Amino acid sequence: MIIDMHRHMWSSTQRHPKAQEITQRARVARYKLLDPPPLVPDIDATADDIISEMDEADIDVSMLLLADYHMRLGDAIFSPEGENRIQVHMSERHKGRLHPFFGMDPRRPDATSLFELGLKEWGVKGLKLHPTTGFYPSDPLCYPLYEKCIEYGVPVIFHTGPMPSPLYSRHAMPIEFDQPASDFPDLTIIMAHSGAGHIAVPHQWIDALSIASENPNIMLELSCWQILYKEDPKSFVLAVDTMRNEIGIERIIFGSDFPGPRTIMPLKNWVDAFLNGCYNKHPRECSNLLMD
Repeated sequence: MIIDMHRHMWSSTQRHPKAQEITQRARVARYKLLDPPPLVPDIDATADDIISEMDEADIDVSMLLLADYHMRLGDAIFSPEGENRIQVHMSERHKGRLHPFFGMDPRRPDATSLFELGLKEWGVKGLKLHPTTGFYPSDPLCYPLYEKCIEYGVPVIFHTGPMPSPLYSRHAMPIEFDQPASDFPDLTIIMAHSGAGHIAVPHQWIDALSIASENPNIMLELSCWQILYKEDPKSFVLAVDTMRNEIGIERIIFGSDFPGPRTIMPLKNWVDAFLNGCYNKHPRECSNLLMD
């Protein structure tokens, strides 16, 4: 079974006009911007398109993640609660194929109560937090959410690594996840992007691996590593192999961060990188395995 741990309904640039602006302003363009959804998006058609893309890539299950940027970037096309409910609706339309994670800024007064509602009644499978909007993972405001994760036996996945201004990169540096991992040893923490963010900054994933190696409740997830894989497959293989040797393959998780990276390579090619491509070969064999 192939599980995509990191899937979105739409990319952040599609949801937030401000995100389009900061992405275009960033020194390094991550990938081409996707067209914004219609003013009134067809939710069912969007869900069906996700399933079609999964089928083409032989992905069995995708986790739908929601980043609540509203308190830093302003309003999006839907409210945070509304977006969470849309993810639930998509998951109900495609039971067993799509699973929603609850996403909301922990500084919102109703974040914990809505999260518990999602756990009890909506069928959410975990929590997604994006610290770059202005809070640290060790902020006491986050702790009630972590306690709910432990109570219901679900993981929390964080964005880790740098993001363009006005988002705060320092709030998502790998070292910041050591404290919550230590304070909540029974909490499963997934470091999305393995500390590298959307840009392959070598020391970031090394820092993430260093923290994960000392905290057995931390998992490393590889979404947005498509950029490194396409530009420097040898470095990609060496990085993943180092992670595997240090913490074990069972703590390394596949993710895509789609639909944003779709302009880098198709989802099927990213899956093939792990099943049949560069990752399963010696680094010296990888130089000719780039995929368009």
